[in-house]
Amino acid sequence: MQSIHGNYYFPRSSKSKVATVSVVSDTVSVHYDNQCAFIVEKDHIQVSSPIPGVATEIEFKDGGRFIASDASQRLEVGNSQLEKLEKNKPLIVASIALIPLCLWFILAVGMPYVADKSVALVPQSVPEQMGKQSFEIIEELFLEPSELPEEKQEAVKKQWQDAIASLVLSQDVNYNLHVYKSEYFGPNAFALPNGTVVITDALIEKLDDKPDAILAVLLHEIGHVEGKHSLRLVAQSISNTLAIAVIFGDVDTLGEAILGTGSALVMNAFSREMEEEADDYALAHLVKLGKSPEAFGDAMSVFLDLKSQHEESDLLKYLSTHPEVKDRIKKAKEYGLFTEE
Repeated sequence: MQSIHGNYYFPRSSKSKVATVSVVSDTVSVHYDNQCAFIVEKDHIQVSSPIPGVATEIEFKDGGRFIASDASQRLEVGNSQLEKLEKNKPLIVASIALIPLCLWFILAVGMPYVADKSVALVPQSVPEQMGKQSFEIIEELFLEPSELPEEKQEAVKKQWQDAIASLVLSQDVNYNLHVYKSEYFGPNAFALPNGTVVITDALIEKLDDKPDAILAVLLHEIGHVEGKHSLRLVAQSISNTLAIAVIFGDVDTLGEAILGTGSALVMNAFSREMEEEADDYALAHLVKLGKSPEAFGDAMSVFLDLKSQHEESDLLKYLSTHPEVKDRIKKAKEYGLFTEE
């Protein structure tokens, strides 16, 4: 039999008695005034977790409460195993190591996988609306009317239209090319999930004598749309925020994540894997259009030249998450050799 001494507090009352609680087999008895006041089964009480320096507290089903007078006194009522686990130092150390690992796996592997798979279930109306709203924001804040001669713009658009007509593309995507001047983006091109593609004056001017290199860049952007990279980016952002909100109980963050999907598209930062997928798409479809895959390398060479000239304020917006430029040039050359064979 186990017994501990303390004070019993009556349910729905401030009245208390000096009492003793005893455990015999599957029952718990409360004694005060030199007699047994009542007996209950173990299942009908709740014992506080054993914390060093804190007195044991027992809650009864009717609302009564017992608090031990000596903090060192413990009552074993079926939770001794839990107490042993809580005091198991190797287990504590293992938990400290495993919890961050589990969090990493959830955020870096599990949630991105779920997000990528869920993108296939999203109706086309979603990327259409996302692309439309994002383009309105970008056009208002970062784009100006093109200052290129009309014939130069038309030449780029004709090359684009010929490519679109020759390629097998997603039927539910309406592809459109726009030419804009942009101090913010500099020599750049980007695509939105609804098939809107923007190329800047600065990039066309840098590739003026290399029309196939311009086409290679545009095919790279089409690769982002066909691969649903923008949707995957947003889905991963929301899924990670959801996971963090669930793990840490920050529900307010969910609303912020949903409201922030537009900015995620404006400040697009595709992963290295997505960039490599878009590169592969551009190289493969250059070949299908009868162009040399080295045209992609020509485009990358221009970016490499810009980098060596320290024009990084605009360039880094394009290269910040892209694979190493020299590796991409090498890949284009090797792809050309492979296709020739």
